Amino acid sequence: MRRIPAAFLAAAGVALTAAAAPALMIAFTPPAQRALTADVVVVGKVTAVEKETVEATPFPGSPQKVQYKVAVVKIETNLAGAANLAHIKVGFVPAPPVAPPVVGEKPLLRPILPRRGMMAPELKEGQEFLLFLVKHPDAGFYVMPNMSPPLATTGEDAKQEVEAVKKTLAVAADPMAALKAATPADRYFAAATLVTKYRAYPPAGGEVGQAALPAAESKLILTGLAEGDWTKFEPGIPSGMQAFYSLGLTDKDGWVAPKPTPVRPGQPPVNFNQVTKDAFVTWLAGPGKAYQIQRVVPKAK
Repeated sequence: MRRIPAAFLAAAGVALTAAAAPALMIAFTPPAQRALTADVVVVGKVTAVEKETVEATPFPGSPQKVQYKVAVVKIETNLAGAANLAHIKVGFVPAPPVAPPVVGEKPLLRPILPRRGMMAPELKEGQEFLLFLVKHPDAGFYVMPNMSPPLATTGEDAKQEVEAVKKTLAVAADPMAALKAATPADRYFAAATLVTKYRAYPPAGGEVGQAALPAAESKLILTGLAEGDWTKFEPGIPSGMQAFYSLGLTDKDGWVAPKPTPVRPGQPPVNFNQVTKDAFVTWLAGPGKAYQIQRVVPKAK
């Protein structure tokens, strides 16, 4: 299976922009989940933008190359992947120069500015961000996935977002400890977080395969999911239903999807999330006893 990541399509200027569909609302990945698929997560300040551009492919296997600008980022806080590094280089594709549109023989007074849409933002000297970075497959720098844009480090929500990222990364750093937490709520959070991480496709794209998780860890994740409340949705936290759908269970796994129950007049509507969770608990006690979660893994080049 080969996936061309939207991150690199957007960097190339391929038609994935809001300009192509003005009514399109882009829902970025919540910050805590951005951290799970990043190679590097840091709080850093742009200290310079190199004058010379670097030619590199916009996505793996591309027959064409584009020009990247490269920003030098001083690492203020390493949250993941940048131990013992003081600086890191981040590439981005600058917006094309704006030429004033012409109507007849006269240019319009107000030029129409291009929308960056889903392209990574341009970094400028002095900016400070919480960055979610992935290694460019061919060049010697990192890039910002289009669905994982950087976050400003100032503002009312910044501190909470950083803490949410830290909590998520703590689970990823020691999965077994997190899955054996003292409270059901913490075990559920760990389970949903790990399913999100293990079932995510790499932002850098390329060929992927699947590999079974160790039976002990898989069992703890499935049990942790069964302990949670699938009817609640909290911003930035993977829900039970999201994690369940990520598993991709089929009839080959012994999974039988529940059928919606018609609601009789005067009765409250059936909560399908709860119905699905009940079916999941039943499956886990029966056909799912020996099931092992399949982790999405990049294939070696």
